[in-house]
Amino acid sequence: MRLLEFSRPRPSRLSLRLLLAAVLIALLGSMTLTASAADTRTTIVNAANGEVGQQETPPGSNCNPYGPCEPWCAHFATWTWRQAGIDIPNYGFTGDIYTWGQARGRAHSTNTGMQPGDIVLYGTGPQNTDTSVHTGVVVAVASNGNITTVEGNANNQVSKYGPFDPKRAKNAGRPGNIYGWVSAL
Repeated sequence: MRLLEFSRPRPSRLSLRLLLAAVLIALLGSMTLTASAADTRTTIVNAANGEVGQQETPPGSNCNPYGPCEPWCAHFATWTWRQAGIDIPNYGFTGDIYTWGQARGRAHSTNTGMQPGDIVLYGTGPQNTDTSVHTGVVVAVASNGNITTVEGNANNQVSKYGPFDPKRAKNAGRPGNIYGWVSAL
């Protein structure tokens, strides 16, 4: 009696080449995404740092180049993101930035973990202007977790603050503690 032998067919060289090409394309695609993410963060940081010293005109008027003549820290923060191609509205209220981030899975209700290009929010929550009082763009994160921010409408101009411990922002002279942040990516 003869036993039938079954063997798996060997993949052809063409099949192996196609598989290898698909893996290579996937790897290259992820490297491009990583480079693009780094480029986005760098563009935001450069936009923010490039505006340090920009003042209201006339001083004390809340008139600024980022939005209407009204409190403008959120206008500035969202402007930096639009410079990097992020499709975020020109918000005047800081809590709207957090709400926008929640709808996109980018909002974090912590005071740690942010990276350069992210937006931090000061106060106790996004509900209203009494609870969400100010915002800033993270431009640097030290190895110990301290952050440096650039903030619009800080003393009627764009100003840089830090490095400071994000867990103790109010103690560092910021207008409140950080209730959350929104990731640029």
